[in-house]
Formats: sequence, structure tokens, C-alpha cells
Amino acid sequence: MTTAPRKPRVLVVANQKGGVGKTTTAINLGTALAAIGEPTLLIDIDPQGNASTGLGIHRQDRGVTTYEVLTGQARLAEAIVPTRIPGLSLVPATVDLSGAELELIDMPRRNFILREALEEYAVHGAPGGPKHGGGPSGATIDESSVDGENAFSYVLIDCPPSLTLLTLNAMAAADAVLVPLQCEFFALEGLSQLMKTIDLVKDKLNPTLEMQGIVLTM
Repeated sequence: MTTAPRKPRVLVVANQKGGVGKTTTAINLGTALAAIGEPTLLIDIDPQGNASTGLGIHRQDRGVTTYEVLTGQARLAEAIVPTRIPGLSLVPATVDLSGAELELIDMPRRNFILREALEEYAVHGAPGGPKHGGGPSGATIDESSVDGENAFSYVLIDCPPSLTLLTLNAMAAADAVLVPLQCEFFALEGLSQLMKTIDLVKDKLNPTLEMQGIVLTM
């Protein structure tokens, strides 16, 4: 009897305020999960591509990125690259992503593109096994996390510092939101706006979305 692969838990790391440690939180959490044996995928949907840089994926090595996935030019499986951290894979981003919103506006189900890409990957996995291109020199692919028979345990999505269509796509695809927050008074104003956005997404796009928690940073 064949059992369906376990659905990964999808966590969005989001805060519309920049410089609060979103990317650092996403990279460290992904590294920690991989270190305890949980195959993890980090999806970079920030046009700045800091998560990709932080994980050692040079810009010239980012052949297929979240831009191609969101605009329908590639499947998610084609964009996944290994990192130097065993068990941690990445879908990189480039500045091309900054223009994706204009292209997404007229697309049907524009808020659900990332969710449907993740669902398609969960069903079909990597075409023909782990044959992803790119990745830093010397990195190896953990086949258990990309072969289509064993899904990732966790998917982390690093968002841009704004509440845009990219962030809405991430929240529509997620199980929960993790919010890095600076330990200062003015950061609380931004948190209230983010909470309103999460409530709106729950009401209109993703009724099962949860608030995973707040990570105090810096």
C-alpha cells in the first residue's frame, strides 16, 4: 500500500518593516531544522535576494528563480538548488522579481500561484529525480528532500519588506506566519498593520492561516 507523502509545514517569515532580521531568521531557522534531520526548502521571494546571497548562491548561478515560477515559465522543481548546508535547499531570487507584480496583476488566481506551485511539487516532485541545475560548487543534493517521494518537512518563505502581491502569495500558501520584530517601540506600530493583513488573508484567501509567533530580534 502506497502512502501519500507528508505535507510540509509552510512558514512565512514576514514583516513589512525592513532591517528587522527576516532573512537572518529564515536562514538560521532553515539551518537549524536541516541540522536536526528535517529536510527544508527556503523560498526567496524578496527581489533583493538576500537569502540567496546569504546561502552562498551567486547571482550568476541563479538560472531559474522564483520569478520564473510565479510567472509560469518554470515549475518549482526546476528552480530548487542545493546549498552548502546538508538538508537545506533553496529557490533563489533576483531583482527580476521586482517586476513580477505587474505581470501577476492580470493573471487568473494571481494570489494562489505559489500555493499551486507547492501543491504541484508535492504531487509530482522533481522530474526524473533530483536533477536540479545550479547550486554552489561542492554542494550536494539531499535526495530525500527533492525526489518527489519524500517531500520537504518544512518550507520557509522569506518575504520582501512590504505588504505586496508577493507577500500575499506567500501567506495564501502558508500554514503560519512567523514575525521577526525589533525590540523597540515604533516596531509595534508596524506589527498592528501586519496583524490586520494576516486577518484579511484569513478572511479572503486562506482561512487556516495561523500566527506562529513573534521572534524578538536585535
